[in-house]
Amino acid sequence: MKELWLIGADVEHSPSARMHNAGLAAMGLPMLYKNKSVAAADLDALLDEAAAKCRGLNVTAPYKTDLMDRYRSVLDEDTAQVGALNTVVFDGGRATAAHNTDVLGLETAWRRAATSVQGRDVCVYGTGGAARAALYALYVQGAKAVSVVGRTPGHVEPLLNWAQAHGLTVLDEPSPETYLLVIAASGLDDPGAVIEQCLSRPGVVHDLRYRNVAGVRDAALHRKHLFIDGTSMLLAQAQAALRLFVGRPLSDAARIAMGRALTALPRT
Repeated sequence: MKELWLIGADVEHSPSARMHNAGLAAMGLPMLYKNKSVAAADLDALLDEAAAKCRGLNVTAPYKTDLMDRYRSVLDEDTAQVGALNTVVFDGGRATAAHNTDVLGLETAWRRAATSVQGRDVCVYGTGGAARAALYALYVQGAKAVSVVGRTPGHVEPLLNWAQAHGLTVLDEPSPETYLLVIAASGLDDPGAVIEQCLSRPGVVHDLRYRNVAGVRDAALHRKHLFIDGTSMLLAQAQAALRLFVGRPLSDAARIAMGRALTALPRT
């Protein structure tokens, strides 16, 4: 039986296995999805094992940018532009394709929340792989200007350089016209302070996490902002990844099963 894996530094409690296995069962496909936490020192060995055992990999923090060089020869054009990947497909013991389905996930989440970024100023909080996907989605969707806020100043400049090279107006700090704050970070020490730094008028706060978001949600709602969590993005990118793994469109039953598996999990 071929396997599918999610790899990251700490993924044991991720809903990915539950979602994907529900979709596979609904389609009657003989594959098994597993969550596998891995330290950086063990990553290369695990990837070699994956090539032999797996039909595909999903990749999450902190390895989305780290694996670009390893799979550069099979990157699709959009993923090469993003500079981060989250999906690798294997066939015959080797990688045959690498993609980033986070971009589709972001676009889906904004559409479902009736949030258009076209012609808008947007602030991205974070500098990792998810932040890169957010900037690419903003570029594709026609955002006007972007600011990037991060804990490490040296990590901000490459993202701003990328945005500027793609025709986005780059702001040194969030403008008074900022409409959307995308939180692409593992957590915030002071959600209220970050929101106030980035949004000076009613707008939208999109936290890409799918659980442990109560602090950000409450701080956003208290300040009269619309709040979006990471559930819609997670489901959309997972369905897109599974479609790539199985090599065909998902059945309606599979899509529904994946959604039910995700919504059944506790989220605070």
